[in-house]
Amino acid sequence: MDPEKRRALSDFYREEFLRYLQHLQSTGIVSDRNRDAVSDACRWLTQDLDRVCWRADFPALAETLLQSFDTLTRLSTLDPRQGH
Repeated sequence: MDPEKRRALSDFYREEFLRYLQHLQSTGIVSDRNRDAVSDACRWLTQDLDRVCWRADFPALAETLLQSFDTLTRLSTLDPRQGH
């Protein structure tokens, strides 16, 4: 995949991961007790996403992660235009 397409893919997944994290925080699933650990993991993921996107298995990995987030949050049913 060319760098421009890879960058667009990374931007898309970054926005989706952040959207799920915001939802997890707003619903209390991510609480004050675990907020720092979750925020650190999310920060690592979003900062390193451009590099991780170059992995051959990244699309499947990202899709699996988003599906897991969606199973936890059911965000796609709340916002069907953004479903996975």
